Amino acid sequence: MSDSNNTIPDFVAEGFEQSWNHLDASHLTEDKVLEADVVIVGSGAGGGNSAEILAEAGLKVIIVEEGPLQTSKDFQMKEDEAYSKLYQESAARQTKDRGIKIFQGRMVGGGTGINWTTSFRTPPTTLKYWSEEMGVKGFSADEMRPWFEWAEKRYKIQQWTVPPNANNIALEKGCEKLGASWGKISRNVNGCLDLGYCGTGCPVNAKQSTLVTTIPGALKAGATLISKARAEDFVLTKGKITELKCRAMTPRGNVPSGRLIKIKASHYVLAAGAIGSPAILLRSAEKSLNPHGLVGTRTFLHPVNVSGAIMPFAVNGEYGAPQTSYSDHYVETRLDNK
Repeated sequence: MSDSNNTIPDFVAEGFEQSWNHLDASHLTEDKVLEADVVIVGSGAGGGNSAEILAEAGLKVIIVEEGPLQTSKDFQMKEDEAYSKLYQESAARQTKDRGIKIFQGRMVGGGTGINWTTSFRTPPTTLKYWSEEMGVKGFSADEMRPWFEWAEKRYKIQQWTVPPNANNIALEKGCEKLGASWGKISRNVNGCLDLGYCGTGCPVNAKQSTLVTTIPGALKAGATLISKARAEDFVLTKGKITELKCRAMTPRGNVPSGRLIKIKASHYVLAAGAIGSPAILLRSAEKSLNPHGLVGTRTFLHPVNVSGAIMPFAVNGEYGAPQTSYSDHYVETRLDNK
């Protein structure tokens, strides 16, 4: 991939080389104190959207990302390199009982940089459940529709029309034999070459991750990106957050270097994911940030089971887009048969 990769324009790398504000915290030789209107922790889906919107509104925005800045020229479609550079704990993160491995992004772009581009709207049944059972207001299907439409336009989400690989064909044929419904997945891609290595970073910038969409949008509007900086905890004064304390990481990005970054702001956005965000609040050891003692206690994972079989035809699932077909035929099935 390295030879052909040199002929593909890398507009993200070019932007940083020319004018975008970026601080690689691993290069710091002394502690640093910064100020902003808004500090955003995380550069994935939540952080990227927030950064672009707020920066374009004229606010001084700083984005803090624990992982490295890697762009398309760095993505060589090699799992050993990608796991160590782009994933939390080199893709070895797992639950305490070691029952479930957790593939979580740790890069500029967060999980959007290494996911498989599957882009579903939240099902109406889920939104209804949140409203009726959990008391969540303002997230009905009608209220969310314009936001879904905005996201689909911003991230170029559309149904994948390229013929599926044999892995997805097997799923389609299996559904048809069982009489189960199935459909085509919508993906956030633009000019996808169907390489099949979505989990190692897109080498052609086809995947519309925040790395190539909203983070550049925020930087063009004047935001500052700090990479290889782990948000540690909040400092509070009289019950109000007055500072975010971050630890600079070493060049390899796996351990703190000993340098500190303190950022003072009027507003703070936690977008470090379902694991990272609660962890920061808990490390802050401030009761006002966890008034009910529930922070970090209701984390839900999305388990994925691997099914293997001897097929009558060659599958080679590593070739072609990995997820293009799906079935939600049994999604409404309940154990109590209600």
